Amino acid sequence: MKKKKIVKSRKKDADASLFSRLPDEIILQIVNKLIDLKTLCFCYLVSKRFSSIVLQVDTISFTAPLDPNIPDKNTISDVDPSRPNPPKLSSFFGESFLSANGFLNTFTGVKSLYIEFPSFGHRDIDNNCLFKWKVKLGHKALSFIFLSPSSICDKNGLYLNGNVGEEEDLELLSDLLKKKLAISFQCLQDVIAWNVMLLHLLNNLPTLEQVSITDSGRRGRLSLSGKKLSEVKEWVHSASEIVFDRVEVPDMVSKCYIPVLTLPVSGYVMKGVFCALMEMKDLHGENDGLLDSEDGFEDKEEAAYIEAMKEVLEKDTGMMQRFM
Repeated sequence: MKKKKIVKSRKKDADASLFSRLPDEIILQIVNKLIDLKTLCFCYLVSKRFSSIVLQVDTISFTAPLDPNIPDKNTISDVDPSRPNPPKLSSFFGESFLSANGFLNTFTGVKSLYIEFPSFGHRDIDNNCLFKWKVKLGHKALSFIFLSPSSICDKNGLYLNGNVGEEEDLELLSDLLKKKLAISFQCLQDVIAWNVMLLHLLNNLPTLEQVSITDSGRRGRLSLSGKKLSEVKEWVHSASEIVFDRVEVPDMVSKCYIPVLTLPVSGYVMKGVFCALMEMKDLHGENDGLLDSEDGFEDKEEAAYIEAMKEVLEKDTGMMQRFM
C-alpha cells in the first residue's frame, strides 16, 4: 500500500515539475482561454506565480448568482480587493457581486469584459411577458426605449412567441398596459444601476476596449466599444467619482400602444405592441444611438425587436403620449 502511495506521489511531483518548466507565456495562453471569473479566481489562489499570470488575461466573463446576497465562499471572496467598493455601487448590488467587483479591479490589463445578471423574472415580472430594451449612453445621461408586444408571428402567420389571442376588453387592456409601463420602470432601475457600475469599471480598468452587461434572458443589454467607449472613458477620467455616481435619469417619458405593427424588412408582425421612450429633455429627439444594431443581437427575433424599435421611433413617434 505504501509503495503505491510513493509511486503516485512521485508521479504527481513529476507532473508538477514538468508544468513548472512551461514558460509564463504558454501558461498565459492557457489561462486566457478560461475567461470565467470564478475559474480565474481558483487559478489565482494556486500560487504566487499563477496569481501574477492570471492578472494578465485580456478577456473576462462573469455571471452573477441568482441570490445576490450570498457571498461566493472560499473563492472570489477570499481574494482581497485592491480598493474598496464605492458606497453608491455597494447600494445597488449584493455581497457576492461586490466581492467579484473587487477582484475585477485587479485585472488592470483586461480588454474585454462580459457581465451577466439574473433574468428579470426574479422580481415578480411575468416571464411570459415579452419585452426588450435598448439604451443610449452618453456620458452620465441616457436614453432608454422599452418595447413589449403581446405576440410575434412571421410573414406566414406562424406565431413565434407570445399569446395567440388578443385582449379585446378595454379595461383588461388598460390594466395590461399599466403593468407593462411598471415593468419598463423596473427595467430602467436596472439600467441606471448597470450604468453606475459601468462608469466605475471604466475608471478602474483603463485598458478596456469592449464591455457588455446583459441579463440571462437577453431582454436587455448595455454595451460599449470603439469610439463610443473612448468618449465615455475620456469623460470618466476627467470627472470625479462623486460626479459620475450621480447619473441623470430620464425626466421625460413617452408611451404608445400599436395594435398591429408590420415590419417591412423581416416580414414579422407584432400585435399588441406597447412602447415606452424615456429621455432627457435636453436630448429630446436625439435617438440615433437607439437605432444602432451594433450591440450584437444575433437571432432573428432579436433583430425583429430592433427593427420594431426603428419603426416606432422613425414613423410612429406622433402616436407617443408624453407625461412627466
